[in-house]
Amino acid sequence: MDNTPNKNKVNQVIKIAHISTGLETGGAEVQLVRLLEKFDQTKYKLIVISLHNETYLADKIRNELKIPVYSLAIKSNPFNIRKAYKILKEFNPDIIHGTMYEGGVVGTLFNKFLPKKPPVIWTVHEGLEHYKSEPKRKQLQLKLWSLISNLPDCMMYVSHLNAKQHLDWGFKNHKALVITNGVDTETFKPNHTARKEIRASLNIPEDAFVIGITARYHPVKNHQGFLRAAGLLSKIHPNVHYVMAGTDIDNNNSALTDIIKANKLQQNVHLLGNREDVPDVVNAYDVASLTSFGEAFPLTLGEAMATAKPCVATYVGDNEFIIKDTGRVVAVNDDQALANAWQELVEMDKTAFEALGEAALQRTLNNFTLKKQVEEHEDLYANLYRKNNSSSLNYAQ
Repeated sequence: MDNTPNKNKVNQVIKIAHISTGLETGGAEVQLVRLLEKFDQTKYKLIVISLHNETYLADKIRNELKIPVYSLAIKSNPFNIRKAYKILKEFNPDIIHGTMYEGGVVGTLFNKFLPKKPPVIWTVHEGLEHYKSEPKRKQLQLKLWSLISNLPDCMMYVSHLNAKQHLDWGFKNHKALVITNGVDTETFKPNHTARKEIRASLNIPEDAFVIGITARYHPVKNHQGFLRAAGLLSKIHPNVHYVMAGTDIDNNNSALTDIIKANKLQQNVHLLGNREDVPDVVNAYDVASLTSFGEAFPLTLGEAMATAKPCVATYVGDNEFIIKDTGRVVAVNDDQALANAWQELVEMDKTAFEALGEAALQRTLNNFTLKKQVEEHEDLYANLYRKNNSSSLNYAQ
């Protein structure tokens, strides 16, 4: 698929219906919001359909971005799927862009019944390292999606490994395209003032070494492994602090607080819950970590790197590709290996450590910016629009 910049631009306003499985505060959903923020609404007319319940992000898109959002709560009432068709028919989109499996499937289900028979994009975010251990229902569902994966006009993956994994599960990748997640480097950037303010608000000394993780609570994120590794490192470096931010990462989560108490880390671990000031929080870290059992292209690593933080992450998804030689990658679910990697960075010479952070920043600026991701989306939209309207378009030269 040729998406050469500027080649495929069109003069018409393109109507795009985004269909998302949900709008919780997970990585895929947050990245959708960031893309919507950057799309030029003089060039695109947008709507968003969420198949799940009304959420904070749905409200944010509606009120701050002034983009219509329809939350259908299909799990509570499966017949609401008919509302999706009604909304699509009234909007009459030029393109349907599904985020996550169900969003793409719904778009594929209805596109042939719409006036323009709009091309459909599936954006697939999920890494499949852990899928063999998922319930049989989820595995069968994935196989079902693979059987119809030849129907969309584009299978968009957020990582190269993500694309290969789905091919191994039977997905038809002859129309595949990889567009990696991009960091908003205007928002995520080194900020020494924010670093001091966040640390002061948490009573963390300015000279303390801080290891952070930014991820919603979910079994695949393995927050327990993060805390077990903290327990190991604390025996050698008892003054290191650990900051954990994300949905349900708070003192009401006994799965976390029990481990904290067992390792006597109450004075060193800070559970922040969901935060609006994530760029400021990340600036308070010295090292960012991700301990997942499975990922595709985790944006949280790029965001930390954009603030000049070295990262330590598990060997899943595109983690190694993202980090390269600017941090460390360790085996999955190996608490001691994680603690050892942290220890190496804690004890590293200051000049070498700062050079590692600077290399992380430059790697993000060179490869993983939101600006680049938006441009690649716009080229794809123009290409699909052109193909679906080839007899009537006037093209920008």
